[in-house]
Amino acid sequence: KMSLLRRAVGQLAGVPSVQAHGLLRTASCFVLQQRGVKVQVEGRKPPTPIADAMPTIRSFKPKKFDQTIEVAVRLNIDPRKQDQAMRGLAVLPKGTGRNVRVAVFATGPAAEEAKQAGATIVGGNELVDQVKGGFMEFDRCVATPAMMQSLSKIARILGPRGMMPNPKVGTVTDNMTEVIGSLMSGVTFKAEKAGIIHVPIGKMSFPDKDVLENLEAVLKVLVSLRPKGIKEPYIKSCYMSAAMSESLRLDPEEVALLATGRGYDKEAQKEQEKLAASTGWVDKAALDWDSVDPKTVVSKKLRRYLEERKKLAAKRQEQEAKA
Repeated sequence: KMSLLRRAVGQLAGVPSVQAHGLLRTASCFVLQQRGVKVQVEGRKPPTPIADAMPTIRSFKPKKFDQTIEVAVRLNIDPRKQDQAMRGLAVLPKGTGRNVRVAVFATGPAAEEAKQAGATIVGGNELVDQVKGGFMEFDRCVATPAMMQSLSKIARILGPRGMMPNPKVGTVTDNMTEVIGSLMSGVTFKAEKAGIIHVPIGKMSFPDKDVLENLEAVLKVLVSLRPKGIKEPYIKSCYMSAAMSESLRLDPEEVALLATGRGYDKEAQKEQEKLAASTGWVDKAALDWDSVDPKTVVSKKLRRYLEERKKLAAKRQEQEAKA
């Protein structure tokens, strides 16, 4: 019966009966998913919990160097549209694990501030001439607005390398101290044609906790840069890997929680949802809400109430301190 069914489907679709078997399987999986049944597609591994990601990567065959841990996030955006061409700078709380050489194109007080902030090389038009002559011993570039006209001479050199200062990223500014500090502990990113963003989040030598903190920082930045009108899911998928290892697909539910600053423990989140549902909006005064973190509450009304409650408590403390 199955062979007859495959032959009939193949004749209708205009494909061999062997390919018709795959069409039948795909159609059946689609119908089950529409009915709410979770289907595990053959050949695709189940998602990896975030807590198990780093231990799994460490279990792969070790290499002779300290590999970089990377994350690839696919967003529901179209970078061909101007308002969705996402790029930015993510500051990693635990650093990148490598020394970043920063070149600053500035003169006057801004140049002195850049030197004190720890810039590798600082200069004006003379630095532009050096780069034009082939000098490229730096990883990041910062420039003052007054120097941007001079940098047009070397735009074809810096642009393809992703080093050209850009006001959207924040590398065209007069505030050198803040920007140089961010570049030394952060990473720049840009969305590819398919809406995928690749970001390094640490080294293999980092503790697991530090890598996850950097991952959370990157996801929060991506959420903060979300264009208007983007439908859910904003984060389609998230993969983590080492420089020379296979990639792991992270649990999408945990990724969504981590991106909103609510941790990545789904079970703990369910307990918070039960707490919000069982107590209700009427019984909120009967509980010790001061001990509840607003970020862990799913209900928007309840979260807003807790945030306002904390603000009022802070104002009362200030008034009592002044009195």
